[in-house]
Amino acid sequence: MAYSEEKHAFEQLTADMKSGDIPAVVILRGSEEYLIDFYAETLIDRFVSKECRMLDLTTFERDKADVQDIIGNLETLPFMSERKVVYLPEFFDDRGRMPKAIDRGTNDKKELAEQLEKIDPATTLLIITAANAEDYKAEKLVKDSELYKKVSKQGRKGLGRVYDFGPLSRKQLSGFIEKRFRAAGKSYRPGIVSMVIKETGYESRDNDYGLYELNNDLRKIIAYCGDAQEITPQDVSEVIGTSPEKNVFRMIDAMTMSRKDEAFRLLHYLLQDGTSEMSILAMITEQLEIMLTACEMKDEGKSLGEIQKTLSSGYLGKRRIAEYRTKKALESGSRLGMSNLRRALKTGYKTEENIKSGLMPGRLALEYFIGNM
Repeated sequence: MAYSEEKHAFEQLTADMKSGDIPAVVILRGSEEYLIDFYAETLIDRFVSKECRMLDLTTFERDKADVQDIIGNLETLPFMSERKVVYLPEFFDDRGRMPKAIDRGTNDKKELAEQLEKIDPATTLLIITAANAEDYKAEKLVKDSELYKKVSKQGRKGLGRVYDFGPLSRKQLSGFIEKRFRAAGKSYRPGIVSMVIKETGYESRDNDYGLYELNNDLRKIIAYCGDAQEITPQDVSEVIGTSPEKNVFRMIDAMTMSRKDEAFRLLHYLLQDGTSEMSILAMITEQLEIMLTACEMKDEGKSLGEIQKTLSSGYLGKRRIAEYRTKKALESGSRLGMSNLRRALKTGYKTEENIKSGLMPGRLALEYFIGNM
């Protein structure tokens, strides 16, 4: 039967594992892919010995799933593990369809469904996961399949269990966030967790933001916090929804105010977040060009509006330059001074040449550039 009315699927599955009540077949499905993947791996770790994963775990790639191979593995006894586990990830896709090799053969689907009745829960576990159905038609296709019906049937005749992983409640979500902050050794004041939930928009039904995205943002917050023990509201607001470009602006601000440690921290954060060295350098040199042009125009007596209009006309790039960015360019450029701006821009061009020619590794070149600004 499907557990989704009283307890969340992850709570029910955890309780079932604790009591030893895991049937021969489980279907993990729902909108939270993170939890589906996590608990599929949790079940595998529970029943398969680490030393015998090669023998006692068989994972079928969707495009290579063959009924006879699946059945053959379901009939194989475990070597040294508690159970032989056969894992069929995304067996049902988002349109409700099984793998092509099985879906197009009526006999194959029937044979696989009938095989479920022969699985011994004492020795074997079949894990099936399903992608989140894209619409009602796809959902109906899954639930109307003979395999799904046999697993989800109520009472003693049911051959397995369906765990439906929907979105977490506010309480469950708070626990998810707090657990990861504590695991990283970070403290936080009341209100931080609620701020994270609000800023990420997890509870909104109008976006595709799920636990995979949330977990990634939590890692970013922890990384941004650095060696500081406490996560602050500023850490949260600086990270969530912040683009690499904005972090480059902050890095340049730090450089112009002689806060090299802050600049290096932001550089390492950007690199850790997956932004390439050349992308970072391109954003730095573009901002330096804007700063230099803005300061030159100011010296010529041009107004803020005129400067912004010129910068947005395609003089330097193809994008419109926002007013706040023009103001920041003037502010940072004035701190650095015209001569230092020109020198920094030349160094930026030289750094690009050094990276492309292989004279210096990208990371080292950027660190040298920042250190000598």
